[in-house]
Amino acid sequence: MEEEKFWQLLSSKLTGEASGEELKALQQMLRDNPAFALKAQMLSQMWQSLPGEKHNTDDFYNRHLQRLSNRPDIPALPEDDNLTTQPLLSSITTATNRKRWLWPAAGIAAACLFVFAIRYMPPRGKMPIASMQQAQKTVSTRKGSKSTILLPDGSTAWLNADSKITYQQRFVGNYREVTLEGEAYFDIVKDKTKPFIIHTKRIDIRVLGTAFNVRAYATENNTETSLFRGSVEVTLHDSPGKKIILKPNEKLLVKNPEAVIPAASSNTSTGAKEQTAVVVGKVHREANDSSAWETLWMKNKLVFDAESLEEVAQKMERWYDVKVIIRGNEELRQTTYSAIFESETLLQVLEALKITGNFTYSVNRDIVTIQ
Repeated sequence: MEEEKFWQLLSSKLTGEASGEELKALQQMLRDNPAFALKAQMLSQMWQSLPGEKHNTDDFYNRHLQRLSNRPDIPALPEDDNLTTQPLLSSITTATNRKRWLWPAAGIAAACLFVFAIRYMPPRGKMPIASMQQAQKTVSTRKGSKSTILLPDGSTAWLNADSKITYQQRFVGNYREVTLEGEAYFDIVKDKTKPFIIHTKRIDIRVLGTAFNVRAYATENNTETSLFRGSVEVTLHDSPGKKIILKPNEKLLVKNPEAVIPAASSNTSTGAKEQTAVVVGKVHREANDSSAWETLWMKNKLVFDAESLEEVAQKMERWYDVKVIIRGNEELRQTTYSAIFESETLLQVLEALKITGNFTYSVNRDIVTIQ
């Protein structure tokens, strides 16, 4: 079991008996699993917080057990000043003795983590959150990059640029749950006994087995859900009693009143047009192409679908890993664009937009200024 191996490797490291290969294996586990890194830090702090002069490991271990269980059959130990003192590592003579104290300490660390997770777990909508006892895994993408993730149940998630998904290493309980920030396309394995739930800042999406795209960037005016196969049930955090059922080729837009446009994209207020809070429409498909515009990013195509220059600027920032500054009046900011680009460079995209947008631009390293 992976977690058991982690505790064994960490114990060997703290007692100074880990081999070079074991240290490399431990470092790889810490890189792959942030939850292990937190546990390692806690246990290391507990180990280092012991007094400079340590006592016989067996005595220390027995006292530790007595404090944990309060069992009268474990004989009480004398005060510390009556014990023979010596450096802890020099008093450890076998692998078993080296690790006997660390294993109960590992249990304490795990328990502390559990209590911490429950205490500080952020509130969500009405949908249930699975037990935090399971280790969490987070996968994120930088601007200009994408990633494909195989989830524990065999479902697949394609993660767009500047996005993050968090999920349990093993789905336990009655639900399969993930948290999404950014954009992802999901192809979910069907399981009628264990619904799949995606949590975003504005909505929760519940499915059994289906394929759909979710766009939930905190800096954008809308949170979007586009369904391509099966059905989904959407719950709004602001109206948990209201549930919206989507059918294939339907698209849900939920206004995000707290959207914050990055400072680099705008030096004034967003000036976003007033919109209905919730809109159900159709997925955008071209007559001569069965592909939906909402998923063309998976084919490495940059798409603007009747989007304002402010929205276009945000997409270009994520796509090309640049900063875009718009200096102009409200009319310039709200000019809309519809286009599909494939393999074009940043300069080629800007030149194409310039023709219809009637603006000028300059590029200084990774900063684009439009005016």
